[in-house]
This record gives sequence, structure tokens and C-alpha cells, in this order.
Amino acid sequence: MTTLTVPVDTLVPISRFGRGTASAEFAKVADNTPVTVLRNNEPVYFIINEHDYRHFRELEDEVKELRNAEARRQARDKEHTHSFTSVDELDGYFDAL
Repeated sequence: MTTLTVPVDTLVPISRFGRGTASAEFAKVADNTPVTVLRNNEPVYFIINEHDYRHFRELEDEVKELRNAEARRQARDKEHTHSFTSVDELDGYFDAL
């Protein structure tokens, strides 16, 4: 299990959003402070501003590209373990799979 560390001043119980006091929490987000919403003293939601969200998505896309590039590199560098001397031999190999 991964440990999550967030600043205490960003912790907000979810019940605060039902009492009409959410505007103060959204004001924090507008001031570039993410808000961590708690349910039963556990973080369940994170409210971030649009800039941080876009940055997160860009980083996520970069990680996907890196993983895809690594997978392509591994596939390209992988040793071929089978060689065939005829098409019939190749067909037999795939039929056995």
C-alpha cells in the first residue's frame, strides 16, 4: 500500500460540502492550494485547479509514451528463439499454439 502525505491545512471533511460552506474550499483551490476531501478520515477526493489538472494529464501522456517506447525497444531487441526452414514448419508451429 502506498502512503499518501498531504498538508493538514488542505484536509476537508466531505460533510462540509453539504452545509453550503464549499465556496471557501474552492477558494483555496483558486489560490493554487489543492484540497483533500475526507470521508471517514480517509482521503477520497482531491480538488485541484485547471492548470494542475492539465499538467497532470501532460505528465500522464509522457509516461505512456515512455512506456510504449520501452515496450517497442524491448520487442525490437528480443532474441528470436524460433527459426523455420519452410512455410509448412512455420504453419505447424502456429497450429501447435
